[in-house]
Amino acid sequence: MYRELEVNGAAPLSFHTDDFILKVSVPKVTEKVTENKDRVTENKDRVTENKDRVTEKLQKIVEKSQELGEELTDNRIKILRAIIENPYITKSELIKIVGISYTSISRNIEAMRNKYLRRVGADKGGFWEIIE
Repeated sequence: MYRELEVNGAAPLSFHTDDFILKVSVPKVTEKVTENKDRVTENKDRVTENKDRVTEKLQKIVEKSQELGEELTDNRIKILRAIIENPYITKSELIKIVGISYTSISRNIEAMRNKYLRRVGADKGGFWEIIE
């Protein structure tokens, strides 16, 4: 199945687990191979640009912390990276990415709030904003 999707230029299979349920998403192939190859190249360029943007923002935040005389821990840098990549990320998702408890996520966010990030909107419908 992987080879067929690759030959047709389709996106790869995606796997998601919810407790004990494995969900497999199979993308629909609707375009010609040549069009998809061009799209794949464009997507790779976008991914590279996005990684560069994330790295650049994170570097600015680290420099800002050094100016303030603080040192950002690895967990705080992971939290900031995840927020830069997805401003709508939840604390539950951060737990999975960073690998620390809900309380630790909350404590780290509170320590960085109004210095490096702020919450815009409600807890459920809002998003995180990076302060540069």
